[in-house]
Amino acid sequence: MRARHNVGGHWFTSLMTTPDPLALTNLADGATDQLLDAILATDRVVASVHAMRATAINQLFENVLHSERLTDAAAGRPVPAPGSADGWNAETRARRVAASELACAMRISERQATDLIEQSRALATRLPATREALADGRISLGHAAAMVDEAATMSTVVDERDRMLAEAVDAGSGDAGDLPSSAEIVAEFERQALRHAETTSPGRFRQRARRLRERLEPMTRERRCAERVADRGVWVEPARDGMAYLTAYLPAADAWAAYNRISDIANQLGRTDQSADGVAGAGSGDVGGDVGVVRGDGAAGDGVSDDRTLPQRRADVFRDLLFDGVMPAHGTGTGIRPTVLVTVPVLTLLGHDTAEVASIEGHGPISDAEARRLAATAPSFIRVLTHPETGATLSVGRDRYVVPRDLRMWLRVRDEYCRFPGCGRAASHSDVDHTRDWQHGGTTSADNLAHLCPSHHRLKHHTRWRVQHDGGGTLLWTAPSGRTYRTEPAHALPSG
Repeated sequence: MRARHNVGGHWFTSLMTTPDPLALTNLADGATDQLLDAILATDRVVASVHAMRATAINQLFENVLHSERLTDAAAGRPVPAPGSADGWNAETRARRVAASELACAMRISERQATDLIEQSRALATRLPATREALADGRISLGHAAAMVDEAATMSTVVDERDRMLAEAVDAGSGDAGDLPSSAEIVAEFERQALRHAETTSPGRFRQRARRLRERLEPMTRERRCAERVADRGVWVEPARDGMAYLTAYLPAADAWAAYNRISDIANQLGRTDQSADGVAGAGSGDVGGDVGVVRGDGAAGDGVSDDRTLPQRRADVFRDLLFDGVMPAHGTGTGIRPTVLVTVPVLTLLGHDTAEVASIEGHGPISDAEARRLAATAPSFIRVLTHPETGATLSVGRDRYVVPRDLRMWLRVRDEYCRFPGCGRAASHSDVDHTRDWQHGGTTSADNLAHLCPSHHRLKHHTRWRVQHDGGGTLLWTAPSGRTYRTEPAHALPSG
């Protein structure tokens, strides 16, 4: 008879056979200590594996870069200067190809893949002591990521120090030995910061590293803040259950000013509702003479009590100001209206239960009630109604004066997103690309057209990524490495 495995080890066996409560407590405490040791040992292994992955990712980039340089040399192609109109030099192509290859292989976004590559390159080249500490399990990936992030912000700083060093030498008015090189600045930052990494949490370490970086930076805070303004932007990220995040990266003063204005209007709406005390027509939702129209669904007005929370009122004010608010340099009146493509199954409009789901282009499913509301009333939405059985396009709403050509709209409904593997950019923000180039015999037909966002459109034309139609709107992509990826259309529409 086979011996039974001693599941749980000695402490588990003792726990099951010892009746004394104190002994049970001691055994349980001992087991906890052993389990914590096992967890810490596992964490050290995980950290070491992360270091191995960083080394492999950095080598992947170096291999791709070498391949792109060989391609240029074989073609006798001149190397464009960085920042020139033709910025697709070997290093630029290597960054894009490596990120796209990694994203497709790991099934992550290209933004995440790019971050991994930059992190891995920093650990391999600028922060070798950090990579060694990670490989030894003395710090976690969280600590290493914080170190990379803080060191990355020093890139312009150390470039500035190198410029100062060069100017001092050229002018002959300074002692070059008094100005440490960029490598020395980063090495000193790493040396001092690592002392804290091994004894603090990643969050606390990031705070200390940031303060240390501030002390070592020669560039003024004003100049650094001015450079960060160039990174400002707005982006949207889908969330669950028909919701999404709309995020803006702004100068702090602008962000707080906008937030405070939204809060002031939202608070005023609440006070207006309270003072109205149910009187019809009170609290109309118009706040002040210069804030534009703030209507808000369910807002106070017409005698209806506003039971929204302050955060809900803020969200509604934010939306309404963007949709209908006064636009800068355009005077008063209604602002620019957004355009959103909503696909609604006919049975959903009739209130019937159906397996087909209404969706917003670039986002995904929304509730049936929201779909019916948009299809019935929203003038800023293009309503695409689909047949409940075949999915054929039945009608495109007449809300817009200029109607896109049928084929372009048909492709937009079919694709919904950029058709590069893993890309979530909406078709409305993408280009319609000839899969087989027009100048090479490609036709302007549905089976030779697909949406590609500007980034992946350029990737297709400037690198060795290849794509072909594989029937039914399916695209077959081949990476420079030879790996293949298949992307399906969002909606299967008949072509006849």
